[in-house]
Amino acid sequence: MDEPPAAAPPTPAPAPRRDVRRLLPLLPGLLMLAIALVGAGRPVLSWDEVTSAEVASRSVPQILDVIPNIDAVFGPYYLFLHFWTALAGTSEVALRLPSILAMAGAVTITAELGRRLFTPATGVVAGLLLCFVPNTSRYAAEARPYAFACFFAVLALLLLIEAVQRGGRLRWIWYGLSVLLLGLSHLIALTTLAAHAAWLAVHARHRLPTWAIVTGVAILPVLPIAYLGTTQEDTQLHWVAPINPQRIYAMPGEIAGSREVAWLLIGLAALAVWRPARQLVPIAVYAVVPLVTVAAVSALISPMWVARYLLIVLAPVALLAAAALLDVRSRWAITRAVAVILIVAFAAVPGELAVRGATAKNGPDYRTIAKIIGADVRPGDVVVYPDRNRAIRAGTSYYLRRQPAAPADVLVEVPSARTGWLIAHEYPDPVPRVTGAPRIWLVIADRRAEPLTARPDLKPLITSGYRRVGFWQPKSATIALYEKN
Repeated sequence: MDEPPAAAPPTPAPAPRRDVRRLLPLLPGLLMLAIALVGAGRPVLSWDEVTSAEVASRSVPQILDVIPNIDAVFGPYYLFLHFWTALAGTSEVALRLPSILAMAGAVTITAELGRRLFTPATGVVAGLLLCFVPNTSRYAAEARPYAFACFFAVLALLLLIEAVQRGGRLRWIWYGLSVLLLGLSHLIALTTLAAHAAWLAVHARHRLPTWAIVTGVAILPVLPIAYLGTTQEDTQLHWVAPINPQRIYAMPGEIAGSREVAWLLIGLAALAVWRPARQLVPIAVYAVVPLVTVAAVSALISPMWVARYLLIVLAPVALLAAAALLDVRSRWAITRAVAVILIVAFAAVPGELAVRGATAKNGPDYRTIAKIIGADVRPGDVVVYPDRNRAIRAGTSYYLRRQPAAPADVLVEVPSARTGWLIAHEYPDPVPRVTGAPRIWLVIADRRAEPLTARPDLKPLITSGYRRVGFWQPKSATIALYEKN
């Protein structure tokens, strides 16, 4: 009698598949990283970046000496950059790399927020839209803390959602730490906390007391910096023009780095009104409150209506724009989103090219100044700058160090690193310091037909004993070379 056939072995259960949707936010983040690295070292350092590089080169005690006098709000960033450059060096790309990584992280977390608050596709589209905003590239490649403010603003909101939804003391600690770092990156970025309160009011009102306590404790270490910042307004914000309707209208284009891209995103964001209010309100608060707060302060207290201070609103505007595009009721939603992304990318091309220009950033063309001097410097040459200047001496010195030789800066009595400020102290009697020099280089941070108006104290000496043998005017600068008769 035949034996019954052996039972087939049980089919093994399929291995659990990783939810690839959780990895989707990495795609726009990696794209942002690639885009930001393109030409990151081409633009000459801005005058603010020159300050970052110069202060970061000081010792920790010397950096701490600066904070009570000026730039208190940037003190934490200077300390971070001090340790970073000790490891990575001080090239343009090395100085900017932390900001590049921070902006790529901001795009990634924005995409994750979109996934959590709306859909995975919404997150990806929001991240891709951010990638093509010209100023995300510009301020990614900027040795200042603005990219960090963008990063910690979205990270703090994400960590709040995580703490509320999953609970646990450790998650609240991480959230509090992110709020602390948000305040240390830029004080204005703390205005985004209004979105946290709005999200809690809509989704978890019972957590508002916990949030208030954690946030209050996190902000405590920032208060001394905020106080010092208010006492330094006259030195830090004296250059900011008063707010007016024209400046308000121009602000979207200045924040995005492209007027066309800005109004495209604003128009799309306005179309998101079909979404449930529970989804929209926190993100709308995130986008609007920083603008309203800075506008009110600028109108009533002190002007601070500056585009780079408000880069934090780009992420929520991109989220609202993506939410408008991804109407789940439409089978054409993805097609429409792809088309709009392509339109935004095309509109952004002029802005993307502009922010990568060699002289795209604020301030003189220090690189060209150094090349002009380095190509013709001779033994015994000296260089002089306008007295009590901030960035022209530091920027020229930064690029001159790459030249085989440099003229002596003979007027410095106390280097800026030892003054507790951002400027060097010069000798009170400059004439004897340059008398007898075979040639004098005069470098000024603006364009002047008569360079000696920048150094009236040296004018009698130079006009009587020297003749001008060289004159150059690179961007926002004047260089004059005087040779002894």
